[in-house]
Formats: sequence, C-alpha cells, structure tokens
Amino acid sequence: MPINTIKVIRLRRLFICSVLGLLLLSVGCALKTKEEPKPKSVSVPSDEMISIPWNEGWSLAVSITPGIPVELRGNDEVMYEISGDTSCLIVYSEEKLESMSKGGTRKYAEELFYWNPFFGNSTLQPTEIGTSWIRIVRKEEGHTTGLVLIKIFSSAGKTADGVGGVTFKADIIASLEFPRQNGAYQNISDQQLETIESTYTN
Repeated sequence: MPINTIKVIRLRRLFICSVLGLLLLSVGCALKTKEEPKPKSVSVPSDEMISIPWNEGWSLAVSITPGIPVELRGNDEVMYEISGDTSCLIVYSEEKLESMSKGGTRKYAEELFYWNPFFGNSTLQPTEIGTSWIRIVRKEEGHTTGLVLIKIFSSAGKTADGVGGVTFKADIIASLEFPRQNGAYQNISDQQLETIESTYTN
C-alpha cells in the first residue's frame, strides 16, 4: 500500500476518534449539568415548626430576654439544622448562656435559642449590625421536610418599654413544607435548599 494512502487512512482515523471524543465529552457535560428536579413545596404556618415568643423590638439595654427568642416545635422524632448567622445565636447550657456553635447547630423540638449579636462582643455598637439571616431546616427520618427563613433587622424607634434607640425585630420570610410524594420523602440536596433560599434573600 502506498505511503500516502496509509497517511490518509491514519488521518481519517484520527479525525473520527477526535469527533467521537468530543461527542462523548459533550454528552458527559450535559448529564453532569442537568438540573435537578425542583422540590415540591407548600407554604405552611410557621408555628408548625417554630415560634417567636417575644418579638416587640429587642434591645440589649432594656429587654428582659437575652436575645430574640426562637422556639423549635414538633414531636420527639423531629430534628432541626440551624444555619446562617449562627455566630449571633446563643443557648442556655447548664443554666449558663453560651454560643450555639459550641454545642452544635443540630437541635430538637422544644429547644429554645436566642439571636444576640452582642454576646461575647461587648464593644459592638447597634448601628454596626446589618441584616441577619437564620435558616432552619426540619429533618424527619434523615430527610428534609421543612424550611423556615428568618430575617432580623434593626430599626430606630422605641422598645415595648417606651425607651428610644435602635431595636431589632424578626420577620419570618418563608415557611415551607416539603410533603411526601407518592408516600415517599423527597430527596432534597443542600444545593437545592440554597437555590430556594436565594429566591427570598436576594
């Protein structure tokens, strides 16, 4: 076989292999970047998962609570994962207040925590505090079944005691339940939760 003919055959083979490689790479990327199905959710009353027992304008100087209180609700099988501005969250441990991060951010129904950005930072001024977010994810049997987003913001005015200054209030931005589909829990990834959260926080 002439040398030129051999070169042409080799070039054709190389071209075919290159095209097949590009096709396989494109298919792989398409499968990898395929969006996950959007979780099915419904809005529910927030008191199915949490309550805020006192939310009348919190101030470190005059309020009777150590922070804005958030109480978790549900049965004994329910667990909650707390995230967001957890550095501002405190809990009682052996009758003493401590940062939530010290004992872990996984909590259970009937537990109570507080939002207080001044804890451990006595030099912080109220005017230096921006908007704060808390994400509370409900877990049942290891599956995500609910989401609550809390926005905490400051305002200039008077507390419930009539004292002027900067106060803080909590606003429940979203309270969602992820119901079972055909009797089975939905598989909801952290990325999907972040996408849902961004629709409320951005």
